Amino acid sequence: MQRKTLLFELFAICAAAIVGCSSPAPSPVSPSAVAAQTSALNPDGSNLKVTAPGNLSPGGGATVDTRRPTLSFNNAVGRFTNIGLAYEIEVLSGSTVVYSRIVGQGASTTSHQLDTDLQYATDYTWHVRGRLGTSDTGPWAPTTSFRTLNAPTAPPPPPPGTGGLPFPVPAECGEGNVANRFPCLLAVASVSAEWRSCAAGVGISCHRFARQVVYALSRTDPNYKMIVAAPGGQACNCNACGPSDGTMFREDTTVYAGASVYDMIGGAGGPSPSLQWSSVGPPRAGDRPDDAPLCVP
Repeated sequence: MQRKTLLFELFAICAAAIVGCSSPAPSPVSPSAVAAQTSALNPDGSNLKVTAPGNLSPGGGATVDTRRPTLSFNNAVGRFTNIGLAYEIEVLSGSTVVYSRIVGQGASTTSHQLDTDLQYATDYTWHVRGRLGTSDTGPWAPTTSFRTLNAPTAPPPPPPGTGGLPFPVPAECGEGNVANRFPCLLAVASVSAEWRSCAAGVGISCHRFARQVVYALSRTDPNYKMIVAAPGGQACNCNACGPSDGTMFREDTTVYAGASVYDMIGGAGGPSPSLQWSSVGPPRAGDRPDDAPLCVP
């Protein structure tokens, strides 16, 4: 009886072992549980292993003094090796790209001046990234901003009563003794920037001042005119003095009624000019009286 019991127990142990050995293998781990491989792209999706350009200028909302600013930045650096790059620049107004160029690389920094005008008084942002070939791009630099200068304002109209002068016509330049218009000279000199420049030794300013005086005198008496010098004679236009081509005016004299010439500045063009009203006789041969327009600053 004991022998039968022992055989039965051995049989049960072997049966259990056979069942265990024949149980199905554990299921394989789900693919979703496998760690993903590191992407070959940069975090922003670019594929060129370089840093973003740095130290962008202008930036920080600075106002530039031109509508064609020069954009500059430090070059990108390769993460594994340094290579020569091109750079893609974008200037944006809001979310709209208003300027885009691809430029070559400088030595350690790169600069590019815009070749078209931006709008006056407008806020812009810009950024830049490295490029290699037509498809490989590095990461964009962080966007920075600048503002363009304000539009120039039109010069104010001349004050009432100036007749085109940059100051009112002095009362001393009204009717007076033709042989002595020195009070008019003094009055114009007291308000004329051209006389201050002439007194500092700028010869062309002496001529520009003389035109102002004659213009002021002619508002009341049109007989006052400047003198056009004959070809070859020393004369001036609004910008320089030299031999006349037949259209230039005597440096610092006026003629009255085409007959009497008065020299208004002693030592014009020298270091210490002085005001005077000195009669020097009739016009020279070939000279002629004419109206001389004011010189606009």
